[in-house]
Amino acid sequence: MTHTTRARGRPRTQTTDARILAATLELLGQVGYARMSLDDVAQAAGVTRPTIYLRYPNKAALARAAMAAAREQTPLPRPTGDTRADVAAQLRHFQAGITRPYGLSMIGALLAEEHAMPDLLAQYREDVVLPRRMLIRAVLVAAQERHELSRDADIELAVSQLLGSYYSLYIEGAVIPDDWPERVSAQVLRGLLPRGDTV
Repeated sequence: MTHTTRARGRPRTQTTDARILAATLELLGQVGYARMSLDDVAQAAGVTRPTIYLRYPNKAALARAAMAAAREQTPLPRPTGDTRADVAAQLRHFQAGITRPYGLSMIGALLAEEHAMPDLLAQYREDVVLPRRMLIRAVLVAAQERHELSRDADIELAVSQLLGSYYSLYIEGAVIPDDWPERVSAQVLRGLLPRGDTV
């Protein structure tokens, strides 16, 4: 007779994982990393502390996993070869991530706590900020190689202009128009064109 051994405890489920990560993101935005406790996360997610520890060894690992999960919630747009459309698609994807509940407030919390938790902000920059810049940079470099953009176009500055315009509007308290990705793409790309060309 063959006997099967069942794992002790409740099996891990995707819904439990999702609740834990969602609660972590919400608390990061509401109270910040330093004030967030695993007890708070457990209560918000409807689980126990041991359930969290089965998945993550400490609070820092949990926070990193939550930020990674947030980044993967929306699929990346596929490049089409249409520079203006591809840049706009990347910006719309960025906007979808930054406007999710507590998205911007979580960034604010990470910046405010940089002195106490520099590693967490560094991880966010490595996992979220730099990959986003690389995606937009790749679109612009490909356009430059197709001779659609000037050879001496400042690609790094253009990436900062494209992403930075959103933060500027938000901090100002301005209404961000629905067509912001298309408008800022057209504006910035116009300045990168070879002399005499138009978008």
